[in-house]
Amino acid sequence: MPNSARVFTMSRFAHYFEVVAQTGSMRQAAVALNVSPSAINRQILAVEDSLHTLLFHRHNAGLSLTSAGELLLATIRANKRDFDAFQTRLAALSGLHGGLVSMAVVEAMSDRFIPDVLADMSKVYPRVEFSVQTQDFKAIWHTVARNEVDFGITLLRDEKIPRRVKVAATLHAPIGFVVRPDHPIAQRQEIRLSQAAGNRFIFPDATLAVGAAIKEGLQHQTDIQASFTCNRIVSVKALVRSGLGIALLTQADVIDEEKSGELCFVKIAQSDIRPLGFALIHNTQRQLSAASHSTLSLITKNFETLSLLG
Repeated sequence: MPNSARVFTMSRFAHYFEVVAQTGSMRQAAVALNVSPSAINRQILAVEDSLHTLLFHRHNAGLSLTSAGELLLATIRANKRDFDAFQTRLAALSGLHGGLVSMAVVEAMSDRFIPDVLADMSKVYPRVEFSVQTQDFKAIWHTVARNEVDFGITLLRDEKIPRRVKVAATLHAPIGFVVRPDHPIAQRQEIRLSQAAGNRFIFPDATLAVGAAIKEGLQHQTDIQASFTCNRIVSVKALVRSGLGIALLTQADVIDEEKSGELCFVKIAQSDIRPLGFALIHNTQRQLSAASHSTLSLITKNFETLSLLG
């Protein structure tokens, strides 16, 4: 079939051809398309000549499709449907009408921080689906490196960052005392660990990143021992609210409770407990939608806000 590449199913000819096929009349098609009948006829004759086959039977009552014409019409309509589907997927990719924003986060961020981000993003992108996976911080580095999610929030690592993974933003969250507003420590801006000795302590378990940092920082502090340990941040805060003791957590863990006045965060002066470092990471080879870019920007902004609080 020589010069068949000249037939484009999204071309002007395709539009003319489909209307003529629908109306069965060159003149009626011309009225509908607001062009001259001769212009339509020239387009059709040129393609028939190119394909070496007739597309229409021409008779006194009008025009009717030949077998080749019916095949071409079916092809044009199939391609139109494919193009419509392409436009729908493209819109989803750009975050305009739908799509998916996927992320892998450590538990410390999945309790309060991420829900607040998603609440804001859902207002802007109400038809976008958000997928949140809570993973171990080491697993998140591998998940992002394998390009399985749009981005991840994990702990900063001392070893070399995996290839193709970029750190978009960081947050260094100080660890301090979390107490009820009626506790004497709540009136202090900062306090030494030794000055808190004698209180009952509630620690996050060492299986959590914050718990591991506390355990490492307190290994030479024998007068600070846990009375309670929990493997969930929400459980630690619940025990503090119950008046069972004071806790050690990051300020990021209690940002909402601080705002509401439910709990207070007090800095530790001259401590061996290092701040917990979080990293917002993504794969440089991943095509991000507009919704994903906006979510990344909002998280980066919130990281900056929390860093100023610290």
